[in-house]
Amino acid sequence: MSAVERPVSRGAKALAIALALLPAARMAWIVFTYGENNLSNDYAYRVPLVADLLEGRSSPSDVFQGTFIGGGHSWLGLLPFYWLDARFFAWDLHVELGIGLFLAALKTLLVWLAVGASLPARARWALLPILSALAFSVSQVSTFTFGESVLQMQLSQIGLALGALAMARLAARPGLRVAALAGGGLLASWSWGGGVMTWPVFAAALLLSGERALRRWAVLAAGAALGLSQYVWLLVLRPPAGPPAGPGLSRPWRVLDLLGRPFANGTGREFGLLPAAIAFGAAALVLGTLVLAALGRGIRERLPSAMIVGWSLLAALQISLFREGIAPWYAAPMTAFWLGLAGLFAAAPRTLRSAGFATILLGFLFSNRTWEDKSFYLASRAPVSAACLREWRNAPPECHHAVFQWGDEGRLGELARLAEPLERHGLSVFGPRRTYLLQGDIGRGRVGLEPMSSTSFFSRDGVVPADPNDFHRLDLVLAPGATATWRVDVPANIRLARFASAVRAQPNGLHAGRYARFTVVSKDVHLQEHVFLEKGARRSVSLDLARFAGQSIRLEIHSEDAREPASPLLFEAPRIEMQVAAGGNPGRNP
Repeated sequence: MSAVERPVSRGAKALAIALALLPAARMAWIVFTYGENNLSNDYAYRVPLVADLLEGRSSPSDVFQGTFIGGGHSWLGLLPFYWLDARFFAWDLHVELGIGLFLAALKTLLVWLAVGASLPARARWALLPILSALAFSVSQVSTFTFGESVLQMQLSQIGLALGALAMARLAARPGLRVAALAGGGLLASWSWGGGVMTWPVFAAALLLSGERALRRWAVLAAGAALGLSQYVWLLVLRPPAGPPAGPGLSRPWRVLDLLGRPFANGTGREFGLLPAAIAFGAAALVLGTLVLAALGRGIRERLPSAMIVGWSLLAALQISLFREGIAPWYAAPMTAFWLGLAGLFAAAPRTLRSAGFATILLGFLFSNRTWEDKSFYLASRAPVSAACLREWRNAPPECHHAVFQWGDEGRLGELARLAEPLERHGLSVFGPRRTYLLQGDIGRGRVGLEPMSSTSFFSRDGVVPADPNDFHRLDLVLAPGATATWRVDVPANIRLARFASAVRAQPNGLHAGRYARFTVVSKDVHLQEHVFLEKGARRSVSLDLARFAGQSIRLEIHSEDAREPASPLLFEAPRIEMQVAAGGNPGRNP
């Protein structure tokens, strides 16, 4: 038995699976650790239709037109996920993000089964962690931390992967194969504008496979007609009024930049060309061309990989034609390009295979050391964003910018358009589980620091001051003798409400012990609790606020003064956690 034919041991398979889980675990940690549970941005134009469906007031015509974005995207495939989340989970954004992670894992599995179908077992199992590292690379953190983008990108790529898998595994069942192509194309087309590029790719793959039966071509054509119906009707026959298309192909460097975007840094803030992205994009095109030339006629056996590469190239051309900037979420479809390339590299001659995987490794190491520079959407899920959405009726003008990242631009009423149906149905920040953060309410004018001359501040590390509008949950650092006063309206229909934090005393403080004081005052009740901390100690704090249901309270956090110079006290992410009963008007505060 040759080395190539030798079966893969269970230990090697387990190692490959464990390595494949690591990048997924890292992304899951980011997704579920950062960002508040509030909808924002484009959801202002999704929520009204979902609310109408919950109320039984939408017709098929409303759905057909309402699930199409004027700029050229269908989100019909996302609608069931939105409805289910709203109906059963109070539109908890973390549910959508969790679904997005699952879809990314499913996509990775489908791609692996497709591109690995013609590879030796050892090469196939070695490819799995590489595909997972690409699929869950932090270059896509903007996609994974925003519900709409993660559903768009993963669903459209699952449609593509279904087609690639059908071509790899269903040659003996041509009827089922073409049905899978049509279904995958429908899913891709109804999830994201770039999904329509699956149709020419699927047609080319079917042609190369030697398919001649008219009835099967008719199935693919019928699927394409259905998948493109919204685009033809609402983009061609009834084009929207708006700005002209993007720069076209007048800037060919944009295509290279797009292809290399998954291996660039700073993509969360930079919408222009990036030298690193152009370099990796150029390397990818050169290596891909050399691999295709080396494979020659053997490319038919690598058709699934070529399909994925071809779709990404068409999507890059599409984006270059119709979009002015290179948005952070475009790293996701361009990652598919590298998934397909990895499948081609695995089948290439040794020299090209080594050069290809070395390029992927270099790009991964270069781009995955940091993730916050790739983040875009988390800014709209900061504590202040959640607070602004929750109190939209009295929100100051600056709240619009906290929830919508495109600025004012004359779009008056957007905050109400988003918040009113959410409040009416008890969804998102108006749902049964709520978290109010003191940090977020600063922007609402509900928090005061006394005396104003104190050196109190918010911080990530307890040392360096940070902007309270940051998407991180910040700690409150109170100077000795300082008091933070927080005004809160406690909903009337609460089941549970508690103030939660933890107090830390500096280990290098001058005093053996310090006191923190917590006071809650309403029109009827005065509650006070002292916490003593030894030097360097940490004490958790929990105050039951259920007795204040339906009341406006004043919550004071005080760092006791000292006779001698003393270090400040640190209060970890002061917050109020609530469970609200269903019924009544679930969103309104007193």
